[in-house]
Amino acid sequence: MPEKSFYDLDYIIEINEQRLEQYNNAYDKVLGRLTNLILIYSTITIFLLPIVQDIFITRTFHWFLYACFSIFAILFIISLVFTIRLIIPAEIAYLESPKKYYEDYRLIYEQTITNQDEIKKLLKASYITELESAWETNELIFTKKSSFYYRALVYGLLSAIPYLICIGSHITQKDDKIQKVQLVNLEKNIKLHSN
Repeated sequence: MPEKSFYDLDYIIEINEQRLEQYNNAYDKVLGRLTNLILIYSTITIFLLPIVQDIFITRTFHWFLYACFSIFAILFIISLVFTIRLIIPAEIAYLESPKKYYEDYRLIYEQTITNQDEIKKLLKASYITELESAWETNELIFTKKSSFYYRALVYGLLSAIPYLICIGSHITQKDDKIQKVQLVNLEKNIKLHSN
């Protein structure tokens, strides 16, 4: 196995190509995790309408539940903002056509330089510069998108805590109404049978 050296331009090209591919794959994986956020949002929206009706229409909630709903709404909106920032397309860096090197740059170098080895090194150096620029751009995009995903997930999960309190109150409140209706119906039946 030949020794790898950073003086070897072919080795530098190889590691930069691998690095660029790693960031492209990592970026795709971050976007693939969007389904986790969709699952959280779907779960939350199941009881969202009845909870909102309880709070704003029937107005039977206690101040503590208003506070829980407010905290939930703030955390949920923050999570949605980060999710939107995650799904907004980013300009990923792609490499230009190789034709640029073996035709355009080569012809420019051949006009001023006669040594073939020197031209090869210059062409490789130009390609390395493009590779490094591309992976630096993609690394920055990957870092931002990963941050957006992480924050959207954390705020989405945090919003579930006050949401669960609101659901618990909604469910127990509905059970009380059902029991009261049953008691009223039972009292009416007793009065009818006693007459």
